[in-house]
Amino acid sequence: MYKLVLFDMDGTIADTDGMIVATFIEMYRLYRPDYMPTIDYMLTFSGPPIVQTLTKEFPDLTFDYAFKEYQRISLPNYQKFAKAFPFVRELAEKLHARGIKIGIVTSKHRYPAEYTLKLIDLDGVFDLLIAHDDVKEAKPNPEGIFQAMKHFAVDDKRDVLYVGDTLTDYLTAQNAGIDVALVTWTPRDLPPEAKPTYYIDSFNEFFEVINHGKTN
Repeated sequence: MYKLVLFDMDGTIADTDGMIVATFIEMYRLYRPDYMPTIDYMLTFSGPPIVQTLTKEFPDLTFDYAFKEYQRISLPNYQKFAKAFPFVRELAEKLHARGIKIGIVTSKHRYPAEYTLKLIDLDGVFDLLIAHDDVKEAKPNPEGIFQAMKHFAVDDKRDVLYVGDTLTDYLTAQNAGIDVALVTWTPRDLPPEAKPTYYIDSFNEFFEVINHGKTN
């Protein structure tokens, strides 16, 4: 069994897809009124750092302005749409009971990450949060993974598992040289060459999957 289990946030423990879509629809209405991509396209914005997405989608705006607008528009949408995926708290309690440390490594900035955890009633559940603000290089660079390992004094990469939902998460774990579990409820497609250590259909089945090495 692993000594350290690290989680992505959006799409893995927090369902924020509704927030993302509603926020970007309003951003496009205000700043690119002649352009409205598909919902499937907007769902791909979950995972990469927001600086990358806003710069690409709103090239005529300065990032600082676009980010302030994104924060303003997203706030009520977080309150309306954000929720925890089933069995996250229960899994965290079971991991803690086994003496396993748990943390979050996310591309979200710290304030919205902490705000999300409070909204979905997971504030204080995880031992560590490493956000976009805490690293020089965002995912898929493994800096956040290595920070977490150093924080918990876990030196052996075989003792670490990263749980995520996107290709970015898969590549982050691969770049770190650690095992990776991908959840199956993501609406975002993964390329066939992505072969995680495990697929997880429900956090309620986490230990069954890990103990039996279940992959799809």
